Amino acid sequence: MSLTRRQFLMRAGQAGGYGTAFVLMQSLGLLPVPVAAETEPLRLVDGKGTRVVILGAGIAGLVAAYELGKAGWSCTILEARQRPGGRNWSIRNGTEVDFVDGTRQTCTFDEGHYFNAGPARLPSTHHTMLGYCHELGVALEVEVNSSRSALMQADKLNGGVAVPERRVFNDTRGHISELLAKCVRKGALDEEFTDGDRERMIEFLSQYGDLNRDLLFRGTDRSGFKIPPGAELAEPAVNDPLAMRELLDADLLFGMLVEETIDWQPTMFQPIGGMDRIPMAFAQRLDSVIRYDAAVTRIRQSDAGVTVTCKSSSGVEETIAADYCICAMPLTLARTLDADFGPPMRALLDKVEYDCAYKVAWEAPRFWETEANIYGGISYLQQMVDLVWYPSARLFSEKGILVGGYSMEFRPGSPPLADVLATMPPVYRATTANGYKFGHLPNMQAKLEASRRSVELLHPGHGKDLTKPVYISWGQIPWNLGSWISFNLGDQKTLATLQAPDRRIYFAGDHTSHIVGWQEGAALSAHRVIRQLGARLESGG
Repeated sequence: MSLTRRQFLMRAGQAGGYGTAFVLMQSLGLLPVPVAAETEPLRLVDGKGTRVVILGAGIAGLVAAYELGKAGWSCTILEARQRPGGRNWSIRNGTEVDFVDGTRQTCTFDEGHYFNAGPARLPSTHHTMLGYCHELGVALEVEVNSSRSALMQADKLNGGVAVPERRVFNDTRGHISELLAKCVRKGALDEEFTDGDRERMIEFLSQYGDLNRDLLFRGTDRSGFKIPPGAELAEPAVNDPLAMRELLDADLLFGMLVEETIDWQPTMFQPIGGMDRIPMAFAQRLDSVIRYDAAVTRIRQSDAGVTVTCKSSSGVEETIAADYCICAMPLTLARTLDADFGPPMRALLDKVEYDCAYKVAWEAPRFWETEANIYGGISYLQQMVDLVWYPSARLFSEKGILVGGYSMEFRPGSPPLADVLATMPPVYRATTANGYKFGHLPNMQAKLEASRRSVELLHPGHGKDLTKPVYISWGQIPWNLGSWISFNLGDQKTLATLQAPDRRIYFAGDHTSHIVGWQEGAALSAHRVIRQLGARLESGG
């Protein structure tokens, strides 16, 4: 018996709900398929040979030189290191890791293994960076950022024995659903809750649902933005919340509760072979534009242009003259320069603070795959080292690189823990306290043992299988002196200062955007500077 479209859709709706009928209507061409809004295209102005000196070959500096070069600007990048990428740094066999305190580590991983010491993920929402990977021919693979087979461990849970995430997630939601169902019945809370229970439940629900101080839901950045965060001064604005009836009709509960943070939502990607494939691809296109082993020491600007002096590791100095300068180095380094910055920028540099992220990497047999069925994803603990990150690359191979810890560390000399916690949102306080303890351990060996202990808690008997450790502390890395600008400085006044030119000097980097700590923020900040320079040139310079 033949069916009309109407009859078919009615039966599909009866079997699978409104959501099924909705998708089928789209596939039949009866409803339009939503199309993602395009970001503003980058308009390039013919530079006609205008000279730009760029300080730093991180992502912001590379993007600026690459795009300006397309439009006839004459660019020179000065980079203190012998490699491009800045924090985009993949460590392999033979890589030397030097700290400013004189500590040196030499990586001895097996050939083919690597560790992304800085950025390790490319979110699907970061269209600019994904676009450059496509344009430059950087091959990508999926980065598995979450797995319900990964583990959770706390001393007060299950006798301290780690359990799969799926049990914690779903049991928690089951209990909460039961309690909320009882709330529907008049008076049930009085029978079930003590005063202490009520306060703890309100605190939990305020974080679980991202409620405001009045315990009302008015939207959340977990759901995305109608004004997305970027490198412009405009304040981001979250999307208006969907009506509850629509959400119930859509029957999307299964997919609504996973990976809410906008930058961590699946699908995520990584370059095949290491994140540094991206800066290496830029560098191949830029070739002689980049001058390595060129540490900037002095900047002077005038009405006619700007001069930048740099020095090689052997002590040879050189001065480059240009029409404009793009400062794409970390602010922790910019403030050490002999530079004639204006008073607003100098005041900002004097107070700027950068966080210190750390990572610990180990080479090991893939016991997490063979014994725990964990293929990528992250396990979480309530310990000093509170996460273990499994590799997504080369699945099913004999060995892999396991990240046994990635968080902030607060080193001796940091403010008291109570003062640090007072500035943190509640959701970050536990991991901040863990990072404070980790940072105050006496030496690197103690930190490696803390990492090993967390792996052992998750995978009993396998702490001994961890070999060839590499410990990165970004506050100790030369030419960085920090991981990213402290979030308490990321206000509108700071951003306005960073985004305004200081006469002939423009500032780029993720620290000048709303996407702090991500390569997308760095790339978009370069686009902003390119637009500013283009407008200035068109208006007569």
